[in-house]
Amino acid sequence: MSKAYVTVMTNGDAYLPGVEALGRSLAATGTTAARVCLVTPEVPTPARAKLTAEGWTVRPVDPIQNPSPASAQLFHRFAGTFTKLRAWELVEFEHVVLMDADTIVLQNVDDLFERPVFAAAPDFFLPDRFNSGVMSLVPDKEVFARMMTALGNMTSYDGGDQGFLNTFYADWYGMPVAHRLPAGYNLHHFIYQFLRAHPVLRRGLEREAKILHYTVQKPWLASLTLTGGSVMWWRTYFGVHPEEETSLKDKLHDAQDWTFEKLVQLVVG
Repeated sequence: MSKAYVTVMTNGDAYLPGVEALGRSLAATGTTAARVCLVTPEVPTPARAKLTAEGWTVRPVDPIQNPSPASAQLFHRFAGTFTKLRAWELVEFEHVVLMDADTIVLQNVDDLFERPVFAAAPDFFLPDRFNSGVMSLVPDKEVFARMMTALGNMTSYDGGDQGFLNTFYADWYGMPVAHRLPAGYNLHHFIYQFLRAHPVLRRGLEREAKILHYTVQKPWLASLTLTGGSVMWWRTYFGVHPEEETSLKDKLHDAQDWTFEKLVQLVVG
């Protein structure tokens, strides 16, 4: 139990399908690391029971309120994202990989536990800053205490935890290369589908794509997922809930990804 994959659920059970799919994808890689889900009081008991039955260790935690006003937050969901900072309190583990509940793993990523203290992948939109959806870290209560002190003083460029953490780890971009994860460890789903649309780019995709991050649309929250990665996410989720899969749903998800690929081909020629 010295290593753990950690995710967070706040504000009810809307992200339960995401955590279920993430857990399924991790189990499929054969990892022996623990899986821990931090949950705030608003997460209902049935959701906690489901996660426990699916192999998660459910850890109740108090939420950490976003210090930025709602008007300064890029997305409404950023209100609860600062609770992920509690991963730094998990000192019973020697190393943690913190993953958002809208990610799935495509292949074993246990090598992330061998990274030096704090590692993350570049953000697609701002490559000199990291995306906080996947982070390799060493829990440390002293670091957590410094974060709590800094919350009221540091600015966040997106009004969320990512902007705050990029200020807290302001030297990340200048750290040795081992602290910067390859893009495949935090690959936006629309980039994944874009690569699949091109035979030349697709060649290295299976080798390089490690973790998909559904940053634009959450498949389980969208009636139509037109930004890519629909098939991959639903295939993973149906591994947990095969009773929900139908041939019609499979065809719909295929059509959504096909539509995205065709649009990309039209745009780039």
